[in-house]
Amino acid sequence: CNLKCVYCAAGGDGSYGETLKQIDIETIEEQIRSALQSIPFGDEFVLTFFGGEPLLVPDTVRRLARFAKSQAAERNIRMRFKLFTNGTNVTPDAAEMLAEIGCHVVISLDGPPEVHDRNRATRGGTGSSARALNGLERLMKVRDRLGSLSAGSVFGKHNTDVLSAYKYLRPFEFDSLKFDFAADTDDGEASQAYMRSLAATAEYAFSIGGERELRRISLFDSYFRVLDQRTRLHNHCGAGKSHFATDGRGRIVPCQWFVGRESEEIGRGFAIDQEKLQAYAPRLNELNNCASCWARHLCGGGCMYVNQLKNGSKHVKDKNFCDRTRYIIAKVIELYAEARLESEGKYETH
Repeated sequence: CNLKCVYCAAGGDGSYGETLKQIDIETIEEQIRSALQSIPFGDEFVLTFFGGEPLLVPDTVRRLARFAKSQAAERNIRMRFKLFTNGTNVTPDAAEMLAEIGCHVVISLDGPPEVHDRNRATRGGTGSSARALNGLERLMKVRDRLGSLSAGSVFGKHNTDVLSAYKYLRPFEFDSLKFDFAADTDDGEASQAYMRSLAATAEYAFSIGGERELRRISLFDSYFRVLDQRTRLHNHCGAGKSHFATDGRGRIVPCQWFVGRESEEIGRGFAIDQEKLQAYAPRLNELNNCASCWARHLCGGGCMYVNQLKNGSKHVKDKNFCDRTRYIIAKVIELYAEARLESEGKYETH
């Protein structure tokens, strides 16, 4: 990566602890081919480019996307591409490449320039907001051909003011806003401040634009979908089930946050360790002993990465994560009920 964010969980510099000079692209292409062979005919496959900063190697992104599309076409599989970028390397050519593949792009913007520059500096220590906004301008020029254009902001001990970030980002009219919390040791106070600020942000969004505006906050949109579909989440995410990550050497892990951890590898190259993979098969909300929690079927059992970071085990729950998630889910249910009552004409005002 060309930045050095204060909250970086990828080795402090986007490298996950091991800088690569060259990506083993042939191995990764074969991994994509193998993965697509396991997808039912006519289904969907999502290929996400994550970093570090993937637009440091735009030709690799283009090559892998073209390869995946050609392989998917043979099985009538719908391909969807997603890319996370800090925005500083969005050249006109890179923007055009993303438009060509109809990519869903998430650009990292942590709020107003003074906040962004404090938390997302270059390796030389200078702010990156000007370059990121320049990259955003280039993405806006091809927006009609992108799958979507969203912003991602990260909060934690370094910053918990979600509402200020929302008010700054809202005029850009992003398709969605992703507000994440970067877990860290001794983050209880920050966790509480973040969850209160996120709840206040949700209330503010709902007050000015109703359900539609609220659901531009991706976390609330995902919970609304679960409530609308009346489904139960048994897993916080698809890690090790429907979701896998591979690094530049072709080492496979269940989640991108486990990249660089040999103990979490479930395969290399084309070989999957079925015994290790099977360890991810059970439902997380059962493995994590969530039976007494009222929110377990919306939370899905917590994040394995956060559990390991905080407690040294993927299946030992982090109290701060649980408290934060329950608080947010309670706010979701409150606003969901209000939105549905309002749509039925039972509410005239918020």
